[in-house]
Amino acid sequence: MARAWIPRCPAPLPAGADWRWCRGLFVALAVLVVWAAALSAAQGQQTLSDQQLKAAYVLNFIRYTEWPERAFAAPDSPLVVCVLGDPGAAGLSGLAGKSLKGRPLQVRPVFAAEEASGCHVLFIPESDVRRFVTTLRALQNRPILTIGEADGFIDVGGMIGLVHIDNRLQFEVNLGVVQQAQLRSSSQILRLARNVIEARPR
Repeated sequence: MARAWIPRCPAPLPAGADWRWCRGLFVALAVLVVWAAALSAAQGQQTLSDQQLKAAYVLNFIRYTEWPERAFAAPDSPLVVCVLGDPGAAGLSGLAGKSLKGRPLQVRPVFAAEEASGCHVLFIPESDVRRFVTTLRALQNRPILTIGEADGFIDVGGMIGLVHIDNRLQFEVNLGVVQQAQLRSSSQILRLARNVIEARPR
């Protein structure tokens, strides 16, 4: 079932922010909606499911993240999106074959941290919350963008945590962990996040 998605400015606005900041926020939010709508239209659907919106968020996290050159074997090497478990169940199998940042996207499952050596993104679905802490610890300092759905994901070393607040899909960022892995997150993503922390893993 699709969730309602209503863009709005945060209240109260951050210190020093005004209507121009809010307008910029709406522009960045619109990027997410366009991606989600494109995925929905491609599948002949009129409304967005949770999985489609989640896939659109993941695409934009990739779009606005920079990896160090050493993370790729060649300039045209694929960008590998890994899922802890089944990519289809997580709603991300539809990303396979798309192209971003001049690279084709590949999607594959992994079932343990040691299988993630060739991954650039690791998505940890809510169904695998029991394993996510161990997995995150095993991947510390590696240039792998970790995205998860579990409560407290960014507090224990995850980079981006998806959360449902007021019936809307939102996300949080642990910028400290992102930087520790030598990844760079665009300011556009950081502006959209409901919460940004700079804590190192516990």
